[in-house]
Amino acid sequence: MTIRHRLTLSLLLSGAAMLLIFVVQFLAVQQVDLALKKSILAGDITASGVAGLRSVTMDYVLSRQPRALQQWQQRHDSMHALLDTPIFDQDAERQIVARLRTRHDYLGEIFPRLARLHTETEGNALQREVEARLVTQIMVATQDMVTDSNLLLRMANAHLDRIQRRTGLIVSVIVVGMGLFVVLNMMFAIRGVLTPVGELQRGAERVGSGDLAYRTNLKLDNEIGALSRAFDAMTAKLEQTQAELEANALHLREMIRELESFSYSVSHDLRAPLRGIDGWSLALQEDYGAVLDAQGHQYLDIVRTEAQRMGQLIEDLLQLSRVTRGELARAPVDLSALAQSVARRLKDASPDRAIEFLIQPGLAADADARLLEVALTNLLDNACKFSAMREVARIEFGRGAAQDPVTQATTQAYFVRDNGVGFDTTHAAKLFGAFQRLHAASEFPGTGIGLATVQRIVHRHGGRIWAEAQPNQGACFYFTLGKAA
Repeated sequence: MTIRHRLTLSLLLSGAAMLLIFVVQFLAVQQVDLALKKSILAGDITASGVAGLRSVTMDYVLSRQPRALQQWQQRHDSMHALLDTPIFDQDAERQIVARLRTRHDYLGEIFPRLARLHTETEGNALQREVEARLVTQIMVATQDMVTDSNLLLRMANAHLDRIQRRTGLIVSVIVVGMGLFVVLNMMFAIRGVLTPVGELQRGAERVGSGDLAYRTNLKLDNEIGALSRAFDAMTAKLEQTQAELEANALHLREMIRELESFSYSVSHDLRAPLRGIDGWSLALQEDYGAVLDAQGHQYLDIVRTEAQRMGQLIEDLLQLSRVTRGELARAPVDLSALAQSVARRLKDASPDRAIEFLIQPGLAADADARLLEVALTNLLDNACKFSAMREVARIEFGRGAAQDPVTQATTQAYFVRDNGVGFDTTHAAKLFGAFQRLHAASEFPGTGIGLATVQRIVHRHGGRIWAEAQPNQGACFYFTLGKAA
């Protein structure tokens, strides 16, 4: 049975139990109320009815006052009203009430005779004998009524006591039953819900700690069983995925070793022939320059330039591969000081140019200083290169609010801004690709790898990089650096 069905059944049983308690309580209250009314009525019959009627009778016999006669009549009528109340439903009770009615009616017949004797005849011996006989009959009748009324009162009280004990027993049984019901529900919750959930929790902790071979194996035909099977299937899938990832990692390590071997080959085997080409071209130019005409000298210059450009391209590719590999060594970095150092090198490399660097002080970041120096060198060098046509090149490095073009959110970003030739942002998507250029190599030399290197460095720090520019109005490159893990 599923947990939902169990909970529904438990809810229905709880509702039925509450309804049963209400009905039993209602019936018990009705019975207790009826028994209490019987007890009160029997007490009234005994105390104010029979005892009161007997007291007034004795008062009249002794005083023979009209007031006592009037009181007796009121007591008699009151007693009649009490005896006519249809509340006594037991056979023994009805018999006692019937005897009380008979004696009450009998008193209603003989007491007026006693009263007439007092008012109609003289006080002779016969009268006194008749009066004495009537008084005796009245006393006997009232005494019998006292006996019956006391018996009725004891029966009513005993019935009330039995009803109360029975009601208490029923309530106790219901309370015990509800307690057992609650205990059974708790046992079901512990065995059917809490224990399996605890097992799932332990399974999640073990899987989270790396034990992907763990299985819960809960054989339950309910939602928790389905969850357990889904959990085990997920764990099996994770184990399979981990095995595939380990195989891919092994393959990647082999590829990295091959790439390192390739880098070594590029660094040594390819650059050596290029140096040979450049060196022999220079030797040819120096030794046989007098033999060659102007076009021959031009061809040799082109060969040397292209060999040097190929060497620089190889160096840039090696640098691009180096920034992708290796651990990221994050530490507090003074970006302002780092940018000042790069700016001094660039100004020293172009002493004949008027370059103005505006670097915001106090900039810092938690990053890899070696990689950030490579990124700033590429960005600031590009700014110098593309502002070469300006009389005074103005290059800024700082930090401020900028809108991320992807998330459209305003964020604090570092920027490198120049007053150079700019570019058309229609082609900005190609800007950070390797070997992608927005200007001809004849206008601005370069290999087209610098911005690709910068993007990889920024991405390794968990940041983003984008650019804003307009033709002949300069360009601004924004980048962010993610927080350290």
